[in-house]
Amino acid sequence: MIPVEMRVDKLTVHTKRTFAIARGSSDSFERVVLTLTEDGFSGRGEAAPTDFYGQNAADVADALGEVMVRDPWDIEGTLSENQSLPPSALAALDSALHDLAASRLNIPVYRLLGLARPEPVSAYTLGIADPGTTLREAKKLSGFPILKMKVGDGGDLETVRQVSEVSDAALWVDANEAFSPEEVSSVAGGLRDAGVRMIEQPVPASAGPEALRRATLAADPLPVIADESAVTARDVPRLAGCASGVNVKLAKCGGIREALSMIHTARAHGMLVMLGCMVETSLGIAAAAQLSGLVDFVDLDGAMLLADDPFDGLVYDSGRIFLPERPGLGVEPVR
Repeated sequence: MIPVEMRVDKLTVHTKRTFAIARGSSDSFERVVLTLTEDGFSGRGEAAPTDFYGQNAADVADALGEVMVRDPWDIEGTLSENQSLPPSALAALDSALHDLAASRLNIPVYRLLGLARPEPVSAYTLGIADPGTTLREAKKLSGFPILKMKVGDGGDLETVRQVSEVSDAALWVDANEAFSPEEVSSVAGGLRDAGVRMIEQPVPASAGPEALRRATLAADPLPVIADESAVTARDVPRLAGCASGVNVKLAKCGGIREALSMIHTARAHGMLVMLGCMVETSLGIAAAAQLSGLVDFVDLDGAMLLADDPFDGLVYDSGRIFLPERPGLGVEPVR
């Protein structure tokens, strides 16, 4: 058997403008790319580590440098053997294995998974900013069918109302745990009355499922989606009946295989599914997009936010993501 060559690269990407959420802000993000090469074929995967989950690019790169790949066709076995990797590193390995296998078979990854060709329409995220900046940005994004607004306190709710008056887009709101269990009922009701279509993680995960239940009851009939409360498939059952659905992110759960497990677990509990991302390059977005036909809400705008995406192949058009007719994940490094 030809040995698998491995290469690990760290890179820094920059957003078009400072990206602010309830926990902080940044305009640059360190990412790690794993490349597996065998018999002239290559597969790539991206790790998008975040401090929130106790991961950083240096540690993830070191961990990926120790990866064991005995048989790249044995995706399940290889992932199991490397299960101790940080989740974002495991996601990179998972994506690289799928990319390599599908490339060798000359088919897209979604075909390898037995899925139809995805045609996702993604939300575009507006980070927290002053009302004037947010309103100008919303107007510039005319033609985007879905806008997702980040909020951090009660003052941002008025901005949501103002955007709803100037934009025809469906509005989603992501609080990133910003509101207390005591205030969330009022917040959720206010967002519902403002015409918002979906609310994501309004309360801290540490407050438990009951706080999400309180938000869900107040927001009805708006769906409330758990993000920080739902990291892997093991978290899903306890959220059933408390949140309307869960947000699945490859970097959070550990890759395509674990994402599929989360999706199927959520469906078994009668829950909605959102497919999300970190601020990622088109490589990371391409991996997630393979699963987008299985979900209810798509939020894969990570690469749309970048000023310097180092991969190409995906086409973005006002929130729509077009996958290329290429084998594997369908993206290549910019030359």
